[in-house]
Amino acid sequence: MTWYWPQLRDSALVPRRVDEFQRSLVVSAFGCGSRIVEETPYRPDYANYGSSYTCYPLRVTVEGPGGSVARCVLKTDRFVGGLSREARLLPILRELGLNVPRILAGPVVHPEYPRGGELLVLEELSGEPLAFVGADLDAMDCTCRLLPRAIRRLHELTEAVRASPAAEALPARTLLDELDEISRLGGPWLAHQTFAGAIERLRPALASIETPLVFTNGDYNVTNFLHEGGRLTGWLDFTHACFEDPHVGLGKFVVWSYDRGWTAGAKAGLVERYLYDQNVSGREYAPRLALRCLRLLQTDCSLDGDDDARCREFSLGILQECMGCLGTSG
Repeated sequence: MTWYWPQLRDSALVPRRVDEFQRSLVVSAFGCGSRIVEETPYRPDYANYGSSYTCYPLRVTVEGPGGSVARCVLKTDRFVGGLSREARLLPILRELGLNVPRILAGPVVHPEYPRGGELLVLEELSGEPLAFVGADLDAMDCTCRLLPRAIRRLHELTEAVRASPAAEALPARTLLDELDEISRLGGPWLAHQTFAGAIERLRPALASIETPLVFTNGDYNVTNFLHEGGRLTGWLDFTHACFEDPHVGLGKFVVWSYDRGWTAGAKAGLVERYLYDQNVSGREYAPRLALRCLRLLQTDCSLDGDDDARCREFSLGILQECMGCLGTSG
């Protein structure tokens, strides 16, 4: 299966808050007589931070008829097909020995959002997300040590997942696929000299990379990996699961590091330590990082808007540095 660019749902088609349908779905997973006693954001550090979907995922506490208390996670997703893909994949990953959540209910489509807004109820795994936003140096050191292990464990499952029934639902995207999609989507950035020149110069560089595609969750955000006592305890969020280049996903920690919520990774050398662990040189990584710079500029940054000036200047600077590593000029 070839890769496709994730299709973003219209925000009006996705639930913005918890309602009775969602509460009934959660209660159905725990049986008659159960009731919801608390609803809180599962990722409070990210709540109300740059997203209109930050209510989700939601941690829901449920009390059973006998007074027992359990917690679960209620998810929705803003990309078409993400939760259906995750629901197909999670049972297979559990069979393969990866500690991922069990599905308690769903996925179902909200009746008031028939063209979107799938919902999924999952068990809550033990452990805490790897530290990132607001983390001190000791916590970031732990993140830098455990993140490569968590990613490597996903890569180790490549052949088993490829042979599983879930494989047909997983996109396979090469680096050239991603570059072609940037060209196909077009937009005003294609007229920008540095942007357009990078597309042309990256094509032979990316074509020369022969690194096999691997299985990933499609999002190396550190909050998708749980730990406890210095060991990994869980893997979360497979809505973007795919087969892709093993290293390109780390680019997000560089291209977003201009943002205050992402500075911890840059200060701790998160990407540099990952590349050292994977024996990947800066020159080898440069075309991958340039690719993610192009993607960020095209999808998240205006060509001349004042609000995006910092993002634009930072991303173009990285892009030019990457081109320099390839022996080209911006």
